[in-house]
Amino acid sequence: MTHPRVVFISYNGLLEPLGATQILPYVRALAEGYRMTILSFEKPGEDRAAAARLAEALQAQGMTWLRERYHKSPSLPATLYDIARGLRRLAREHAREPVDLVHARGYVPAAIAWGLRRRLGIPYLFDVRGLQAEESVDAGHWSPRGVKFWLTKRIEQRLLRDADGLVTLTEAIRPTVLALPGLAGRGSLPPWEVIPCCADLDHFRFRHEARAGLRAGLGLEERTILVYAGSVGTWYLVDEMAAFYAAARRTMPGLFFLWLVNGSPRLVRAVLARHGIAEGPDALIRQARFEEMPDYLSVADAGIAFIRPCLSKRSSSPTKFAEYLACGLPLVINAGIGDADRLVEQHGAGVLVRTFTREAYAEAATALRNQLARGRAAFREVAETHFSLAQRAVPAYRRLYEQLLGRPSGVAQDGVDEAAAAHAVHAT
Repeated sequence: MTHPRVVFISYNGLLEPLGATQILPYVRALAEGYRMTILSFEKPGEDRAAAARLAEALQAQGMTWLRERYHKSPSLPATLYDIARGLRRLAREHAREPVDLVHARGYVPAAIAWGLRRRLGIPYLFDVRGLQAEESVDAGHWSPRGVKFWLTKRIEQRLLRDADGLVTLTEAIRPTVLALPGLAGRGSLPPWEVIPCCADLDHFRFRHEARAGLRAGLGLEERTILVYAGSVGTWYLVDEMAAFYAAARRTMPGLFFLWLVNGSPRLVRAVLARHGIAEGPDALIRQARFEEMPDYLSVADAGIAFIRPCLSKRSSSPTKFAEYLACGLPLVINAGIGDADRLVEQHGAGVLVRTFTREAYAEAATALRNQLARGRAAFREVAETHFSLAQRAVPAYRRLYEQLLGRPSGVAQDGVDEAAAAHAVHAT
């Protein structure tokens, strides 16, 4: 019997860092039981050789990759244009070979999926990720009284009203989403799963040899290392993380700060200088590819991420939480971000910083020293329980797929089950 055909729409490109961490591993695992087609919007200037290699690899794994170009400006017309192009592309694709379900990752993909549902009757899963309008306001990009905010909220309600299934990243955002008119006006709620950003725990794990080799190469054999990995600016509070490190050095002499930064290191370098943190003796700024990240996380002893707390970040599940924990690192994170409070207080994931003050930093540094004594296995266990791609995310998506396709939940067609999902993740 033929597997159902599912189209996964992403407004992020597969060649971006997020594509490697939060799109491809999921889709590859879901391809065990479904015929997966990916529609992505790739940024101009993509690496054509890398795109060709990826397309060939996906085809060899039985998947189809449809690419459209991402348009940035002027922002509203460009986005509407991309929605129209995506809708036309998938309507043609459906005419060529029928689509059974659309999995829309975020608002723009959901707008495309909504159009397909109205025109062709194809059900869609709205993978909400975050509240786009509130996030743009919190980032300072939009006015809450502007046309973009108003239009996005109007569209949001239609997307929620007609969605056949929902995914949110956190429990913390559920009350806010439930109160939105698009859901509040429905007679009953659609199938809904809370699925945090997970990690491939076979890829992200402690690597002893890498730790020893890299530490020796960096001259850091005996130092306790705090790591930050990811983007800087907008949401990520570089100044506050540097201030924590400066305070923690008083409690943990010899503490070293490793920054694994996407993009230019200029901002980090300026902040370190402002806090009197010497690059070289006290800190190092590096870039690491996805393939290298587990090695560099294995070098470290704890992972930090301070994020600006605001309404939209109640929906946030930072991928770095899962990756840090998978490599056995206790978290140093601030309160009010998604399910962070519960993750630390109920599940022992590390240290929670409640205020950005010297007193709170000193208290957290003492708590971190105690957390380090628990050993890496304790934090790896948290990752295995809460952030496993194979055991948490993929089975939850399969349950939704089966409900929306009108089939018994729990086992995919032709006997593909959760064990197969785990095998698929570990094989990629």
